[in-house]
Amino acid sequence: MKTSVIGRTAMSIVPRATLLAFLVTALAAGCATPPKPRELDALERLRADVNIPAARKRAPDLCKKADKALAESTKRWQSNDLNESVNSALMGQIFFRHALALADQDKSNARIAQAEDDLAATEDKLKEVQKDLADENEKIGLLNKAAQKNEEMKALEAQLAADKKSNEEKLAQEKLRAETAEKISEAELAVKTADTLDAEKYAAELYKSAAQILAKAQSEFQAGQMLQAQASAGIAKKTADDAAAAAKPSYDKDTVASENRKKADGLFSAALKIPGVKVTRDVKGSLQRVVVGVPADLLFVKRQTVIAPGKDSILDPVAELIKNPEYKGFPVQVIGHTDSRGAASANLALSAARAQSVYNALVTRGVDVRRMMASGQGGAEPAADGRTAAGRASNHRVEVVFLYQ
Repeated sequence: MKTSVIGRTAMSIVPRATLLAFLVTALAAGCATPPKPRELDALERLRADVNIPAARKRAPDLCKKADKALAESTKRWQSNDLNESVNSALMGQIFFRHALALADQDKSNARIAQAEDDLAATEDKLKEVQKDLADENEKIGLLNKAAQKNEEMKALEAQLAADKKSNEEKLAQEKLRAETAEKISEAELAVKTADTLDAEKYAAELYKSAAQILAKAQSEFQAGQMLQAQASAGIAKKTADDAAAAAKPSYDKDTVASENRKKADGLFSAALKIPGVKVTRDVKGSLQRVVVGVPADLLFVKRQTVIAPGKDSILDPVAELIKNPEYKGFPVQVIGHTDSRGAASANLALSAARAQSVYNALVTRGVDVRRMMASGQGGAEPAADGRTAAGRASNHRVEVVFLYQ
């Protein structure tokens, strides 16, 4: 209810008698307001995230869209239009998360580039000093001055070696951050997989515990507690896997597996007709998958994360495939991949941002956000031999994955 906010506003602009009547009316109206949707509550918390100011600077248009979606969701909630309120809140979350991902990518890229530059400069300087030391020893020989110079150069060499170690430690920290982000993504995928088995209904306690532990891992990650976050993410993944395993028997009773396989056959045949994509079927864990792989060069220019103008038409038939009522029961993952060259953290950020761009493009084409999740795997899952240019090109891709039992 908004009574206290309305009261304070009214106190400053209307007489006391008028204010009393206004408060009575507002109180009566407020009582009719339904409970705030959790999606709206989540959007408000996301908007208060300490990283949002940086996201606003990096992607002001996305943040403006998110603010507009927040206002629209609040308006719809207060008007008892909960479905539209939820949809607007989910759209707002998408815009904010995309902006946050872009800002975080910029920060990670800057930190990694600086650390690598510092390390290279230190190594160059160390080689230069070592060469100078050798030249001085050769020229001066056993003279006392040579001995003194030798000690000074050794001290400088030791300092440069310490600087090199420090820069290596910075790189190690960035790699640890990337590894932690990957483990949290694995836990998120496990929870999403449990969702596909309706674990919230059939294994409520395990599912709730997995979601809580995952939230703890995400909080620890934001606090810079990487080892703790990795441990929590591992527990969350196992708990989510257990929830999925516990829910599966009950879920199977309510699901006609043969019908799903028949639908998957039709999905696979329809996907093969999309030009330019690579379509495969496989099994991952307890789930069957139809994978529609879109080469990155059909969507992006070089290492960009925003779909290039005129290159998004390939997503039209993909969106129509997802929206087909025949496959509405299949959850969808949008997964970004890169080759293995470069820093793992940079590749992870690049793949996640590209997946989010494709996710957003599909949403704008009418795909229900509740059916999809986006993530990045960096170079962890190559599709081809990365030692060749053709293989590396194949590894840069965005996969749209349909999941089914």
